[in-house]
Amino acid sequence: MFMRWYALLALLAGLLFGPTAQAAPSPVTIGSYVKEVRDLDFRANKYTMDFFIWFRWRETDALKDYKPLESFELVNGKIEDKSSVVEKVVNGEHYASARIVATINEPWDLVSYPFDRHRIKIAIEDSNLGADDMVFVDDKPNSRLGDEMTIAGWVPSNFATQVSTMTYHSNYGDPSLSSEARSDFSRFSFALDLDRQTFGSAFKLLSTVLLATAVAFVAFMVKPSDLDARFGMGVGSLFAVAASAFVAAGSVPDSGVMTLADHMHMVALAFIFVSLLISAIALKFEVTGREELAFKIDRIVLVVMPLLFYGWAGWTIYRSM
Repeated sequence: MFMRWYALLALLAGLLFGPTAQAAPSPVTIGSYVKEVRDLDFRANKYTMDFFIWFRWRETDALKDYKPLESFELVNGKIEDKSSVVEKVVNGEHYASARIVATINEPWDLVSYPFDRHRIKIAIEDSNLGADDMVFVDDKPNSRLGDEMTIAGWVPSNFATQVSTMTYHSNYGDPSLSSEARSDFSRFSFALDLDRQTFGSAFKLLSTVLLATAVAFVAFMVKPSDLDARFGMGVGSLFAVAASAFVAAGSVPDSGVMTLADHMHMVALAFIFVSLLISAIALKFEVTGREELAFKIDRIVLVVMPLLFYGWAGWTIYRSM
């Protein structure tokens, strides 16, 4: 009998003094309206975005004195200007919005440059409240691209928002925390695709390499013994393609990534070098009295080399587009 009363008292004490269930995090509705994207800088890995952001929430213990326009931060960018601030309470719900101009860091994927396309993404977190206290809820119905949004040379599309939880495995050097400490933050992200409006600039960039290589192939129509014309066209094409390669490389950051433009220039240089090598072989045949063999080689490579180079170039461009 005593044991049953003891068990009952222990259960009652556990209910009264035991650990209580943790309160659910307070929801904060968040949305964005992208007004403008400009200053796409591939070499510096950044661009500028002009957008509106807003928050709606009801006051709870966790959100007491909550000021989202002061505590939110861009995970992958820096706020340059904040204007058009609005703060009010509507039917007991707090509302805050602002227009933001920010510089966003973007690790551009330039493998297909200059026939590239990109999906840019902006991530937002609160610098004070973790996911245990507050969680974002994306305002999908009201978030969208600007009605008059235009980007020179690009077409924006496929705007989307997303809420996720980001975990940071660090105690940030705080000796009061375990070395295995972790912190969770609610993250709001919005993203859009950028597709090139036309490929005019791409073909303009590659026109030199395509035409210069053609000039190198025209040299096969000249007698091998005409040294000035035969080798002059090949050497001139070599320098033209090399200069074009420097121009193309100046538009992208210095990295280990080989772009489509890089591949195009390197393959063109290889074809031009082979054309000079064939010219030297044909010249040797001609001066040793084997003119017919030299002319036969010229006729064959005049067809084969352009087919190989422009066939490869066309297929590579088609795949990237």
